[in-house]
Amino acid sequence: MNNEENEILEEKNKKKSSNFITTLILVIVVALGVSAITSFFIVRLLTSNLGQTGRASSQVKSDMPIRVTLIMEGSRYPMMLKGGYDIAIIDSLHLTVASSDARDKISIYRMEILEAIRMIFMNKTRAEISTPQGLELTKRQIRDTVNEIIGYTGERSNLGVTNVVLIVLTITAAQ
Repeated sequence: MNNEENEILEEKNKKKSSNFITTLILVIVVALGVSAITSFFIVRLLTSNLGQTGRASSQVKSDMPIRVTLIMEGSRYPMMLKGGYDIAIIDSLHLTVASSDARDKISIYRMEILEAIRMIFMNKTRAEISTPQGLELTKRQIRDTVNEIIGYTGERSNLGVTNVVLIVLTITAAQ
């Protein structure tokens, strides 16, 4: 009987050790499977974010300023001043923007922007346009108005229009 009991105990010990090894192998296989699936989803998530980052990069401030021409140099664009008796002849109007998205929106809203600039000039007198301070105020008003039209206000204003180059050729009387 002792022999039989010893054999039964040895078989149980072998089964326990084989069960332990089987459990250990099973845990390792499951861990490898989970890590493989996790890494697959991480790689897939990161590659899908690269496409979104490309689209969002237009919102990021560009290192090189982007110039947008609203009134081509030499076109002599007339703008009526306050009262309708004087006309300012604009030789050129260039906007410097900090993002390509702002440039795209300016091209979309070009007519609205030109109309808003026309309204700014209609509220100015000859004396206001003739002084350097008046011209700087007009440029600031143009910058703020364009940023408002294209939606770059508040914290985003540094991604919109950053500089306005306005060349007034002459101011003449309307005939």
